[in-house]
Amino acid sequence: MPVLSTLRSSVVLTTTFLMLLGSTVVGAMTSSATAHTGGGRWECLAHYESTHRWHVNTSNGHYGGLQFSLSTWRYYGGPNYSGNKYPHKATRAEQIVIGKRTAFHGWGKRAPQGGRNAWPNTWYRCD
Repeated sequence: MPVLSTLRSSVVLTTTFLMLLGSTVVGAMTSSATAHTGGGRWECLAHYESTHRWHVNTSNGHYGGLQFSLSTWRYYGGPNYSGNKYPHKATRAEQIVIGKRTAFHGWGKRAPQGGRNAWPNTWYRCD
């Protein structure tokens, strides 16, 4: 009987530990999805794209707070508007202007991509 009682206690402790561990992992996983609150669409996108690092160059071919590719930055007039060849060297406000061109307005005779197409992995989080 003492062995059976010890075994049951061990199973209960292990189960309790695993339940607590599981709830901690689930809490950690869901907190990043709900981490952004307020600040508007562009702050939300910058949150998910670059963790609000408007001057970041991550060496992955995307730059700035909204993680523009150089081709998109150039296509929508980023260097003309901001005077900066690279998006991460432009100000937050300048990047947002080019973001609006990319998502909604276009530039010159260039049509906008639409936000969902320009930021397909993060746009839906900021609706």
